[in-house]
Amino acid sequence: MAVKDIRKFELGAIVILKSLCLGWMVVALFCVSAFAEQPFVVAVISPLTGPMATVGAQSTAGLRLWAQTVNAGGGVKGRQIELDVCDDQGTPESAVTCARHEIEKGASIILDNSVSSTVRAISPLLKDGPVMVVVSPIVDPDPKSYVFQTSASDFAITEALLAYLRANNVNKLAMIASTDTTGEANASNAQKVFPPAGISLSLARIDLKSNDASIQLANVVKDNPIIYSGYSGAGAATVVKSFNNLGLTIPFVLSNANLSDAFMALIKNDMPPRLLGLGLNFMVPELIDNPAERTRLEKFRTAFQEATKETPSLLALMGVPLADTAEAVLRSVDNPNDAAAVKRFLETTPIESISPVKFSPESHVGMGSNTVSVVEYKNGRWTKADPIK
Repeated sequence: MAVKDIRKFELGAIVILKSLCLGWMVVALFCVSAFAEQPFVVAVISPLTGPMATVGAQSTAGLRLWAQTVNAGGGVKGRQIELDVCDDQGTPESAVTCARHEIEKGASIILDNSVSSTVRAISPLLKDGPVMVVVSPIVDPDPKSYVFQTSASDFAITEALLAYLRANNVNKLAMIASTDTTGEANASNAQKVFPPAGISLSLARIDLKSNDASIQLANVVKDNPIIYSGYSGAGAATVVKSFNNLGLTIPFVLSNANLSDAFMALIKNDMPPRLLGLGLNFMVPELIDNPAERTRLEKFRTAFQEATKETPSLLALMGVPLADTAEAVLRSVDNPNDAAAVKRFLETTPIESISPVKFSPESHVGMGSNTVSVVEYKNGRWTKADPIK
C-alpha cells in the first residue's frame, strides 16, 4: 500500500473512531440525563377506606401537599417526587399487598400512616429494606429493623395523661380499650403506668364491631372523675354516643388517633360536656416554644388551609414529620434506595420538623412524652386543657 493510501486509511479510521466515540458519549449523556430525570418514588400506605378512613385521609392530604410543594420548587436534586399512595383499608391483608407493590416499584422509602396491626403485617417484608417510617404510637419498632416511628410511643402518651392527672390531684381513672392489637397495647401500657403511680384504674374492653358501649361504661365509670377512651377509628364514636345516652358528665379523654375534624363530625350530636384529648404539642401552636418549629408549623397550617379549605387536624400535622423525614433522606443520602445507608443516616441525624425528631441506634422512636399534652375541644378547635374541676 502506498504511503498516500496509508495516510488516507489512517485519516478515515480516525474519523470513524471519533464518530463512534461521539456517538457513545451522546448515548452515555442521554442515559445519565434520563436517569437524573427519573422521579424519587415515595410510597404512602394509608387507610383511605374502611373503618379507619378517618385516620388516613388528612395525613395523606398533608403528604400530597408536601410532594406538590417540593415538586413546584424544582424537586430534590433535580428530580421530582412521585408519591405513590396505596389504600390498605386498615386491614393487614391489604397492607401486605400494598407493601409488595411498593417494593416491586422500587420505592426509596415507605411512609405509613395506618394502624399498628397493618404496620406489623408489613414489617417482615422489609428485612432487606426499604426503610419505612410510621406514625402509629403502638409500633415501637425494633432498632435492628428498617422501621422508624416519628410519633411518641403509646407508653409516652400514657405518661402524659398521668402527668395531667397528677397536676389535678386525681387518683382514679376509668378506661375503655378495644379488643384488637391496638387496644391490647393501650390496656397494657395503662396497667404499667397508672397503678404503680397510685392511680386506681377501672378498665373495660369493647369489640371493634360493637354498636353499644353502655354496659362497659356502666362497669367502669362508677365514682371515677374522668374517663379515657383508647379506642381508635370511627368505631370509637360508639363509646362517645353511649356515654351521651347514659347522661354521663365527667371529662371524656379521646385517643390521639381521633382528634380529627372527621371524628368530630361523627360525634357532633353526642358531644360530651368536656371533651379532652391526648395530642401532640404541635396541634396547639401556643404549646410550641421553639421559634423555628413554630415557624414551620404556621407555614404548613397556612398552606394546608389554602389548599384544602380546612384547618389541619392532628392527623394532618402528624404527616409533617413523616414528610420532613423523607425529604431529609432524599436530600442527604447519596442513594436513598440503599436501606442500610438510610438507616445509618436516620440513626445519627436529627430531623428538623414541627417537633423535635431524633432517632438513635438504640431507639427508632423519634419523639418522647415531652412532645405530648392533654388538650381540650372548645368552640370548634383544640386548645390547652383546663384543669379538672
